[in-house]
Amino acid sequence: MTQELNPIPWGAQDRFQAHFIVKTTRDTSDENILSRTKLETKGHFGSKRVSGVQWIGGTLAEALNSDTELKNMITRLSYDDAQMTIEPTKGAVRIYGKWKDSYNFTITKELFAVYDRIASHIKRELGSPPVQS
Repeated sequence: MTQELNPIPWGAQDRFQAHFIVKTTRDTSDENILSRTKLETKGHFGSKRVSGVQWIGGTLAEALNSDTELKNMITRLSYDDAQMTIEPTKGAVRIYGKWKDSYNFTITKELFAVYDRIASHIKRELGSPPVQS
């Protein structure tokens, strides 16, 4: 038996991704929920900064584009944190960003505030279930 000269790296990877789940009362299989950010940037490489943001998608993207405070909040984030995706799942909507390694994986107050504001738009559009205690 011979050993592979170029082994494929299988197993656990040093990558993390935070997912924020928003439960809804309506069916979320609709394509109008699927949205992602399209960023306008200035600078290159490590000095790249977000100068503007536009949401691409259906009716939820239109609601997010009309929120100027949300756009201002996103432009204050780093380039990697500002890349966001919203997609429907079974009975909920998922909000997430890019994969990060263990050294860069953080959820700042500013990033959490952006996710919270997006979640409020989702709840407004789709409704939210009553809170159970």
